[in-house]
Amino acid sequence: MPDQQLDSASGRRAPWLVLLALCLTATVAYVQRQCLGTVEREVREDLGLSRDAMAHVLSAFFITYAALQVPAGRVAQMFGTRRALSAMVILWSIASGLVSLVNGLTGLVTCRLALGVGQAGIFTCTTLSVRNWFPAHRFALANGMVAAFMQVGGVLGAALAGLLTLHLGWRTMFLVFAVPGLLWGAWFWYWFRDSPNDDPGALPEGLTQPPSLTPVEPARAVPTPWAHLLWAWPLWCLCGQQFFRAAAQMFYSSWFATYLKEARGVGLAESGALNSLPIAAAALGPLAGGWVSDLLQARTGDRRVSRQGLSVACLLICAALVLLGYRATSVHLAVVIISLGSFFAAAAGPAAYTMTIDFGGRWLAPVFALMNMWGNIGAAAFPYVVPRLTRGRAADDWNEVFLLFALLYVLAACCWIPFNSTRPLSLPDQGDRAASG
Repeated sequence: MPDQQLDSASGRRAPWLVLLALCLTATVAYVQRQCLGTVEREVREDLGLSRDAMAHVLSAFFITYAALQVPAGRVAQMFGTRRALSAMVILWSIASGLVSLVNGLTGLVTCRLALGVGQAGIFTCTTLSVRNWFPAHRFALANGMVAAFMQVGGVLGAALAGLLTLHLGWRTMFLVFAVPGLLWGAWFWYWFRDSPNDDPGALPEGLTQPPSLTPVEPARAVPTPWAHLLWAWPLWCLCGQQFFRAAAQMFYSSWFATYLKEARGVGLAESGALNSLPIAAAALGPLAGGWVSDLLQARTGDRRVSRQGLSVACLLICAALVLLGYRATSVHLAVVIISLGSFFAAAAGPAAYTMTIDFGGRWLAPVFALMNMWGNIGAAAFPYVVPRLTRGRAADDWNEVFLLFALLYVLAACCWIPFNSTRPLSLPDQGDRAASG
């Protein structure tokens, strides 16, 4: 069936509307995830906590978020995106709202741990839905849009948190952010469907399954072959690139503003504005990367070029721009160059998400969950490394930090090189459900 027929379907759940719903869910998640960073000082001072105690609070989210990637992915695979993601949105919104009631460290850490529990399966759900609703040559663009809306949520969360806290206080801010999530979770359950099979109105009259889509065949009763999965070398390549790339990207939301203030002499207000530039660039990168990846796949039919080659090129360009930006004498020029690097690093993201579909086949959920788990382990680890590298050095000496920053992107590119993107994951009794390009 021509793609135009699918795009112009008269039903109320055309694929691009389904994608918009997934994108807005990602935005809701990141608004609630990122808002604490903006009001960290206000929360810390109001509760009488130390900086060390707040470090535990800020990292608590990643503990459960990373640890539960695989179990949450299994839940998504068993129950489908509609039921699983609706419950997740409601759970994490409740956890976010309960922050308004905490009176000390224990309550705050508990709420952040619960937030990680609720959000652990979100992107396994979105990737499963992209596989179910879109033809293979649009996987990267669709995943890129979801990744872009994550960053939109991060920007909105940071900006609105400060504004609401200024006028209403931080406790009310958390309550206000929880309400849209609760409403969205209820609406998502009512409106969303797991595949076109569940909503014939989304297809042109007379069709029940788009021929261009991979048939949806949930592996609900089939146990995951973990022993074979964990010995699959290509899977560890995917996990490795995600670990290194996510560790490097974490620099922007953890220590980049501190670097600007300490090493570049930038004031508090300006550091916040400059820090938003690489985040904004990271919102545009997935859109461009997804579009280019799908275009290359359509033109060449070769995943080594469209997924693997594009990712390697983007990551190496990013590493070069990071070092070039660090050496720039003008702080504004430095931030622009580093933000351009952030754009290229983010442009490599959709190819990784898409390869979990191309490569994972029937085992998409555990493959994606493992990859994302290692990404979040990397994101959680990097903030602890920077203080060790800067301890005892002059305030403007961040040489080792930026060398490590660039090296992480190079290592992510190296993980892609041995990966054979033309071969789907081969496991016992899998059957061949890999999407064709």
